Amino acid sequence: MPEQAPEQQTGRPRRQRILDALGLPKTLPASAQDFLPLGPARPGQQDVLLLGLGPEPERLAELLPALRNSSRVAFIEAPELSAQLGEDWRARIPAHWHELPPTEASACAQTARVLLYRPGPRLFPDFWGPLLARLQAAFLPQDLAQAVDKDLVWLPGGEADLLRRELREAFESLGFRVRQLPDETAVRDLLAGGERPALYFSVNFRGLDPLGQAAHLLEAAGATVAVWCVDNPLHLLSGLKARFWTRLPLFVTDDWFLAPLRKLGATNVRHLPLAARALDVTGPARAPAPAFADLAQRLAFVGRSAFPGKADFFAGCALPAAAWTEAEHLLAQGGRADFGWWLTRLGIEKLWPGTEARRAGFCTEETGKAWRTACLRRAQKDLAGELTVFGPLEGEDGWRGLLPEGTDLRGPVDYYAALPDLCASAGACLNCTSPLLPHGLTQRHFDVWAWGGLLLTDATPGLSLFPADLTREISFRRPEDIAPRLRELLASDTAGLKQAWRAELAARHTYAHRVRTVLEAVGLA
Repeated sequence: MPEQAPEQQTGRPRRQRILDALGLPKTLPASAQDFLPLGPARPGQQDVLLLGLGPEPERLAELLPALRNSSRVAFIEAPELSAQLGEDWRARIPAHWHELPPTEASACAQTARVLLYRPGPRLFPDFWGPLLARLQAAFLPQDLAQAVDKDLVWLPGGEADLLRRELREAFESLGFRVRQLPDETAVRDLLAGGERPALYFSVNFRGLDPLGQAAHLLEAAGATVAVWCVDNPLHLLSGLKARFWTRLPLFVTDDWFLAPLRKLGATNVRHLPLAARALDVTGPARAPAPAFADLAQRLAFVGRSAFPGKADFFAGCALPAAAWTEAEHLLAQGGRADFGWWLTRLGIEKLWPGTEARRAGFCTEETGKAWRTACLRRAQKDLAGELTVFGPLEGEDGWRGLLPEGTDLRGPVDYYAALPDLCASAGACLNCTSPLLPHGLTQRHFDVWAWGGLLLTDATPGLSLFPADLTREISFRRPEDIAPRLRELLASDTAGLKQAWRAELAARHTYAHRVRTVLEAVGLA
């Protein structure tokens, strides 16, 4: 039986408490304001369709004027809520009301006045989301039977968002037209205007709300909704409040996450690594730029010291002293205190729903910051100052105060306007992979070579994506290995190495290759 919430001193009636779809306790309100009319009221409408009854169905005729003159009342209730409220609740439903199967909601809504119990979609989004999407589709002025445009892809996100330009180019190279949307708010208007995309492709769940309402509406319109998790998927899931994601086609840049996601219920998840832009690897290699001529014999590092927005995202998280000592010892031995290590060390088993995974993420990010700092400090020392760091100087992600005095610190560089020339001009570029992706790669693993540069990287397991003869000489395990490995590299045939890397990327690792994989996986090839 559901609990009764304590009576308030204000004299308000007790409210029943239930568990929502994620197992969290919630209170059920029961007032006229908790019922929302859906769709336009039409003259002569006498039938009413109630989408959810709330905890006091016997009072609804008194609360809702639309019920007083109705000739027929039908209702639909979420089975999970109905089961928790029990037989006493069901016995209080007026006998002449008719319970309707969810599959008949759209047909009934064409002639009935529709009232939605507002808390319902938040309490049980996986039941109400698809049903409400079908109703919204029925209310759209355009006929949703209109054929899906098999050549149209929608890409949600801001102009500066991750991989937006690369994905647009890749889809267009395969013959698709691409519409870029700022977020999910434009979805309904575009559907009402008659557009029906074949694919709605989200990066990191951009353009998808936490309850999945946009995803449900797009699917009701015939679109395939797919998500590419470029960042740590468990961090991304921590912001979602419904299970809709488990049945979407998911792609992850790090194959370590395949098993945890499947254990959480993901039914269609695949590995999809990052890649290079085709235009960067199919033409001649980029020549060094005069603007960065002073980097010709230097090691360059481009990046932040910490996770952007770290304080807000990891609010309330702490670093256990004993575990941190173990992580430092592991790093010193050339090991990896990555996200998986921290999950085990902290004993975190509930990865979702909720934000428990962020506790491990915070410790992992601190480990990553320590790793990056240690690598740069040692490189600065062993290379006699032949190191240049590009990135924020101040703030939570800045470098000032972390590196030795005298380190050549310069500000951030624009990814598209300046970074390609920088990478092509530097003696070598240093990459320190974030341990938030245990088997992951960074964009540097692709871009530096694509732009004609030379990469020196830590030995992440993700390097197994490439032939071993390409990765063996460019990777290191400990900070003290950076300078010797760099000297060996610069004394070798770097021109041949660069050419081999660009050939490998062009043959197997462009964003057109990745997009083709997505299309095949979702049946749109």
